[in-house]
Amino acid sequence: MFFSSAKFDLILQLSSPRPQQPTSPPPSPTHPKHARRCCWTGSFAKHFIDEFPVAGHEVVVLTRSHKDFLDGKKGLVGQRVTDYTSVPELVEMLQDCDALVSTIADVQHPSAEIHLTLLEACTQSTNCKRFIPAEYGVNPEDADYCSVFQHNMPLKKALRAQTEVEWTFIAVGCLMDYIVPSTNRNHPNLGPLFALDLEARTMTIPGTGNEVVSMTSARDVAKAVAELLKSKNKWRPYTNVQAMTTTWLQLAELVKTVGGVSDLKVSFEPVDEIKAALEKKESMESAMLAEFKMLVPSGRCTLDQEKAKRDRLEHFPNVHLRTAEELLEAVKQDPEVVI
Repeated sequence: MFFSSAKFDLILQLSSPRPQQPTSPPPSPTHPKHARRCCWTGSFAKHFIDEFPVAGHEVVVLTRSHKDFLDGKKGLVGQRVTDYTSVPELVEMLQDCDALVSTIADVQHPSAEIHLTLLEACTQSTNCKRFIPAEYGVNPEDADYCSVFQHNMPLKKALRAQTEVEWTFIAVGCLMDYIVPSTNRNHPNLGPLFALDLEARTMTIPGTGNEVVSMTSARDVAKAVAELLKSKNKWRPYTNVQAMTTTWLQLAELVKTVGGVSDLKVSFEPVDEIKAALEKKESMESAMLAEFKMLVPSGRCTLDQEKAKRDRLEHFPNVHLRTAEELLEAVKQDPEVVI
């Protein structure tokens, strides 16, 4: 519901301009330090690469292989190729950076080991002392008790046990990108993991449809994170980014009226049936699907409203977080826009 199955690669951001190169070698120990950050290059990270330079950051990409589509990208200093297994190599790559932002999110191949390696690299680095690991979906404070997200528990334990690196997880509730056609977003279709299927013109709602869910677009999350990286305020373990609260039924009405899908067919899947499938656990896939379907009815996609207001005021008060209606209107005005 909140992740694609693609593996992501890292990006770094810098505040001091340097000559742009298609691929940058790791900096030497004598390389001058700049204010730099780190993140990945999959569906989510494309928004980071777009939005970080707008906020005044330059970007370097850490990647398993060179990405031709990034060559010449405005604000991108270069790419550094790594397999993320060597701490010394990563220390060198991060030496002239001051923060690392990860969007590695592969539920089928848990990324905790890579994140632990990245944390160790930040710890050993003399300059890279801020770290945002990947776990953007749902409310991460509740996700600690959700088996789908248990792979990150060793990382969270390691983060809490150290004081060398400042860190935070980003809580966004549910990504709302999937309410627009696939041609207007970076994220691929999620199939049954998301209630709305635009191609089939159907919405299969888990629960009653009246459960409240927090929603935010990926691009606006990137804008908020870009400002968070400039914030002088101390980071908390969780930073909440929320554009709006809504319900599946309210969203269905917007898709029908503003989105132009007037013939959208809405059906419901009772919570009892989902729970039964979860308890039955016929396969890992069916159990995972059932657990994802329960995220909204269980309230795990609803952020604490006071914390959401607090974090917005402290870290990104001037970032406009668009509503679902605004995203649908944007696509109506420009059919080629990537929201």
